[in-house]
Amino acid sequence: MISGFMVVRDVLSQGYPFVEAVASALPICDEFLISDGYSTDGTYEVVKRISDLNPKIKVFKQKWPDKKDINVLADITNELRVKCRFEYIFSVQANEVIHEKSVPFIKALPQMFPDVESFSFPYLQLLNKYKLAEEFRLRFAKNLPSIVAEGDAWTLGTSKKFDRAKKLRCLAKPYRIPRYISNGVTFEYANSCCSKLSRAVYLPNPVFRYWSLFPENFIQKYERHRDLFHLEGFGESAKLRNYITNPDVFWKLACKALRESKFKQKVDYPEAYGFIEKKEHPAIIQEFISNVDVSEYYVRNDLFEFEPKHLVLLSNEVEIVN
Repeated sequence: MISGFMVVRDVLSQGYPFVEAVASALPICDEFLISDGYSTDGTYEVVKRISDLNPKIKVFKQKWPDKKDINVLADITNELRVKCRFEYIFSVQANEVIHEKSVPFIKALPQMFPDVESFSFPYLQLLNKYKLAEEFRLRFAKNLPSIVAEGDAWTLGTSKKFDRAKKLRCLAKPYRIPRYISNGVTFEYANSCCSKLSRAVYLPNPVFRYWSLFPENFIQKYERHRDLFHLEGFGESAKLRNYITNPDVFWKLACKALRESKFKQKVDYPEAYGFIEKKEHPAIIQEFISNVDVSEYYVRNDLFEFEPKHLVLLSNEVEIVN
């Protein structure tokens, strides 16, 4: 059985598709835990509403430390993570939507690879329909005390306590020392692809991670990251405002700005490969992709009802009706 978990705080006003993220992951999980950091924008009311609809969803309130530190996200995620009851855990963030074709595959992983302790999935970072970056993230694992969220909770990895214990045991088994020194403990027990205990798997479709869906939300997030991470090159957001009504130009410039100032990845997708067509996105999110009439995120009522062509929060299984 699988425990999913997610932390949120004021994600409604930030334009995160958090309801779609929960709905897309729900068929994989036997319980789904949501921790709200005392949101003031209506986020808590929404997650409370969906928890009232589906008994698998459990909502908690959790006060976030008042400090600007990327490790805060890992700390609060780990406080929630220890509440997971089942054999496997699945960490989902509020802007990550699981493609419906990948749902049964992820759910079958424990049966397919019973000896593997942790799994990395392909994640596609997107600004609306435009590709920003591609990577593997370790987010699915056995519910072991040694597996925790790291950094800004972007991935799961091994705890410091576990790492220290493994290094100390090298004193009894010195042959392990070169391996740990060269690779690190995390590499041995929670890496992307090179250990029998940790495996990277290709899903039918990657996890769609929407760094931002709407121009105004992008600018707000862009500026927050500039202040939080003290990143150079994040001072040009005013120029982007000139193109808010021209999405194609706006998102191309936004991708360029992020790659140069945050990701520092020398990725320059050719025109034919730099975006994902609307029909290729998860069905549940397509309403927000390339629709110029939708300029901000809103919670759709049809997600709370049985409607055609939508994953619904009332259902325990993936259900797409033609």
